Amino acid sequence: MITKSNLKDMLITVAGYKETEKKNVYRKVYPHFDCAIEVDFNGSGIIRYPEEKGLKITHHTTCNFSDNENFVVLECVTRLMDKGYRPEHIELEKEWALGRNAKGGRADICVYNTDNKLLFIIECKTSGGEYKKEYNNTLNSGGQLFSYWQQERSCQWLALYTSDFNSISVKHTANSISCNDDANILAASKKDPSILLYQEAHTVDELYAAWNETYDKRFCGDVIFRDDSVAYQIGIKPLRKIDLKDFSENDKIVNKFEEILRHNNVSDKENAFNRLIALFICKLVDEIQKGDHDILEFQYKIGTDTYESLQDRLQRLHKDGMEKFMREKIFYVPDNYAEALVQQYTGQKRKKMIEDLKNTLRILKFYTNNDFAFRDVHNEELFYQNGKILVELSSSLKISELLIPATYRCLGICLNSF
Repeated sequence: MITKSNLKDMLITVAGYKETEKKNVYRKVYPHFDCAIEVDFNGSGIIRYPEEKGLKITHHTTCNFSDNENFVVLECVTRLMDKGYRPEHIELEKEWALGRNAKGGRADICVYNTDNKLLFIIECKTSGGEYKKEYNNTLNSGGQLFSYWQQERSCQWLALYTSDFNSISVKHTANSISCNDDANILAASKKDPSILLYQEAHTVDELYAAWNETYDKRFCGDVIFRDDSVAYQIGIKPLRKIDLKDFSENDKIVNKFEEILRHNNVSDKENAFNRLIALFICKLVDEIQKGDHDILEFQYKIGTDTYESLQDRLQRLHKDGMEKFMREKIFYVPDNYAEALVQQYTGQKRKKMIEDLKNTLRILKFYTNNDFAFRDVHNEELFYQNGKILVELSSSLKISELLIPATYRCLGICLNSF
């Protein structure tokens, strides 16, 4: 935890602050913004943000040393400006009328884009118990972040933030939530009006219900401070192999699987288990084939993927995995099959093209099963319903960030549980 006793060390050794001519006053200068953040350890302590350059502070309760949470806000604002966010686009302690508890109506940090529209809201907590408590509050009811979101519906992202100093480095955690409906969910809702959407929610409870039921309480990780994120252009970055972490049984991955199947009304456990095995094969072969900095294919790429493109990648990975692990050939039709077929056969070869097309259709009709059908799919609406299940299950595996040896352990747990 960052406290008054280690704050000075953190500022000097990690954050890039330097002592000024005035004793016990430390400053970090941002020449490109023509401003600085200053931390004064004299007296009871004070933090001075560049208000003269447009950084807005409503109450100044985070500008003193009275609460360790204020040091997390300081570290976060420093990180934001290091990233390239201008002071005039940062607001501290923005307040809304949310009830008798004043703290409940103040967002620690709001950041606006260059058009002065709210880009994201950050709620800062001290590391350890306070962060875990608010994380659980968010999972259980939406917490403070959803209350702020209800007041600022134009907001694009929410983030729960903490940072910790260990005398050598600062480790930060930023768990983000997208405030925009997924395009595939919007498409599915046209067929199924019972799907809950953010854009149709009018209260905190309705926003939370959509996040819970439609988006499976999906956190998107650190979209703001990740090394390849760009200021004002944040989004969900594709997962790379180097981002993966070891899996532990405490992640309760099987419980997540069971909950996803339950709330999607999948009751055939034998069928579900077979489909999960297929997903594990996809994940294993993907990790084996990728280098550390390669983008993984076993993931739902929010903003760019459709359910079709996700399933196409999974089918190709499954084909590769079955050939590698089981020595079985799986028939796979690539997404560009029609285009490649037409380009390959021209002129007098048209008859051969028709023969190849008939053969492909025959194989698809008689010799193939959908290895990722958690429910029978025979129309567009059912395809979207199954696509939602696939996204939730593959995202659970992705969020759990399994390494190859850990995948085998997880598979063993599933074998004993289903």
